[in-house]
Amino acid sequence: MVAASPDTVYLVALSDIPFLPYVAGLLQARAEQEPELRSAYAFAPPVFITEPMPELVDQIVDPAVVGLSCYVWNFRRHMKLAKLVKARYPDALVVAGGPHVPEPIGSFFDEHPYVDAAVHGEGEEPFTELLRRRLAGAPVAGVPGVSTRDAAPPTAAALRGTTVVLGRQPDKTRITAPSAYLGGHLKGAVAECRRRRRRFYALWETNRGCPYSCSFCDWGSSTMSRIRRVPDERLRDEIHYFGEHEIDNVFICDANFGILPRDLDIALAIVATHSEHGYPRQIRVNFAKNSNDRVFAISKLFADNDLLMGTTLSLQSTDLDVLDAVDRRNIGTANYGALESRYADAGIHTYTELILGLPLETVRTFKDGIGSLLDAGNHDDLRVYEFGILPNAPVNDVTTLARYGLETIPKRLFLDDPATPEDEIETVETVVATSTMTGDEWVDCAVFAQAIQFLHNGCYTRYLAMHLRTAYGVGYTAFYEQLLDHARARLATVLGSIVARLDRLYADYRVHPKLPQVNLVASQPDMVTDLTRFGRRRGWTVVDWAWLCLAAHADDFFADLATFVAALDLRPGRELADVLRFQSDVVLRLDYDARTGKECRYGHDLVSYFRGGCRQPVAAVPIAVTYRDERMGVNRQYPLVADDDVAFARAALGDSYPFSRIRHYQHQLDLAEVDRLVHAGVP
Repeated sequence: MVAASPDTVYLVALSDIPFLPYVAGLLQARAEQEPELRSAYAFAPPVFITEPMPELVDQIVDPAVVGLSCYVWNFRRHMKLAKLVKARYPDALVVAGGPHVPEPIGSFFDEHPYVDAAVHGEGEEPFTELLRRRLAGAPVAGVPGVSTRDAAPPTAAALRGTTVVLGRQPDKTRITAPSAYLGGHLKGAVAECRRRRRRFYALWETNRGCPYSCSFCDWGSSTMSRIRRVPDERLRDEIHYFGEHEIDNVFICDANFGILPRDLDIALAIVATHSEHGYPRQIRVNFAKNSNDRVFAISKLFADNDLLMGTTLSLQSTDLDVLDAVDRRNIGTANYGALESRYADAGIHTYTELILGLPLETVRTFKDGIGSLLDAGNHDDLRVYEFGILPNAPVNDVTTLARYGLETIPKRLFLDDPATPEDEIETVETVVATSTMTGDEWVDCAVFAQAIQFLHNGCYTRYLAMHLRTAYGVGYTAFYEQLLDHARARLATVLGSIVARLDRLYADYRVHPKLPQVNLVASQPDMVTDLTRFGRRRGWTVVDWAWLCLAAHADDFFADLATFVAALDLRPGRELADVLRFQSDVVLRLDYDARTGKECRYGHDLVSYFRGGCRQPVAAVPIAVTYRDERMGVNRQYPLVADDDVAFARAALGDSYPFSRIRHYQHQLDLAEVDRLVHAGVP
């Protein structure tokens, strides 16, 4: 008697971001713990690399079960895939899970009749139970954490009726599900990425759950939940796995890494493995929302070993009324300044994320908030994101949306081919006006935020602005508002043309859903043309475009900047001309040659002054500064190559993903050679 072939299970987790299909590995690892399921089911290689829809459908052959891990970047494609697969294989059990599955389920099954079951929250146990019940011919309804239509057997004809909503699974203190890595369940995905020469991130968790309740966040629908730990022994073995299998990039997916005492031990183990094997090479971390001594120690450990992609000092907004409206308990701007100084003194890169369009935010609170963060010392990396309303975020409530007048449009995420069907285009409901911020004010704030990032974070005006604030009392917000007004009044200048283009771009972006969020620059032919000399890249950001436009006309920009400063109501001291020259010299230039370096001379010790955060008066001591930067980036992975504009752009900006501003944009002051000039003349 010939044994029956096992039924095939397909797990799908499409992503345009280079993530390994971690959830697929977890689901397979848990199901195959059961001998009966291991013999009855065969797991196909996970479907995770985006292909044209016909090719994706053809990858799924005679499925018994199809599991879909859904989030904002793949939900519509997953639903389209489910529809086509169900039409071809009507008896397949189609299961949708992930943060984008609404809870409560509402009209989900009416809108997506080709989905048979929806998993809420963690998926290992419910999915295993669904496989078990299907194998036994038992109803799939009634599984904790799963919504279905009714209690009928899992066949295409029977899965009809009224929607049943079930509660989520109870919290546990310990995660008992097996590893996605140690059983080899992601080995094939790693091999496939390497075969395609696709850089990838190994997603990894040390715990689950989040004790906070920020209303803009859905964090896997796990807000206000108990933190549950992955066992120490499993973590230890997975860290060794990353080293032995030469995994370059690891993304710690915890909501608050550093919140538990053992997290420092985990970081120490990662560094030890890195020292032994040379891998992993980069660690991305979602640090604890309220930074503490442990987060600082972990950050320093990773930074000292060139592993850190940056430490988040969380804010989202600096206005207390706004934070109250979104249930965000904050570290406070006073404490923020102390933290920023602590990290800066230790040479640890930090970044702060703000959200544009939050309830009760005004144009004044938004811009002044940015100024307060610069005052607190975050000059390297402010990141401003648009407020997207996700299905399971607490704010996604009719009453809440109406209370704050949140006006949204379904914004496309990516630049899709014109022939892409509408039902495959991923969107997110994006706030573009509120009761306290008009649409025009939203545009103004969006352009202001981008300008801060390419001018201040990007080092074209950072040191000048710092000095004007310290020596002349010119506030950061006022400085940048005046500079943008100056640019808008002089459209023939390089900055004037950039600002005018951004004004038009965001005015269009706010009202046209088809302009994509992620690939906005790639959707604009003239902006793509501006960047042709720097290489072809769909991931160019608005900040990248503006920064490189200035790089192409740097001398003109700095001449105009001097004109702007001269028109300010100041009584300039002798040092100001030096500061302007230093500002022009410190930013990376297209003509820089790493083989020879660059020497600059000043009548004041500006390097010590700016290294110290302008805390001491600038000393009238002549110096010679020699820059010899050869490589940029977190791991110094981007060489500066003379007469190579493409290499220059990679070194100056890094790759599109992962986003990082560590060792980019400028010559590194900590590496500069500084000599005091006692008798030499200074230009």
